[in-house]
Amino acid sequence: MELIQCTHWMQGISERGVSYKATHDPYSKMLIESSNETKKLFHVPKDKIVLVLDSVAHFTGEEA
Repeated sequence: MELIQCTHWMQGISERGVSYKATHDPYSKMLIESSNETKKLFHVPKDKIVLVLDSVAHFTGEEA
């Protein structure tokens, strides 16, 4: 997995991995390319967290 582009995100690092918090209302955009070169655009609601751990994006649904 490769993170290609993010708009309106805050990045942090924890013992669980790299986390990204959506900062734009109503949503932030995240473009991810998988290992088979497929690109996918995600719209994540404001204040939700995406955790990247071992090249896997976990859309936790947690509010920051």
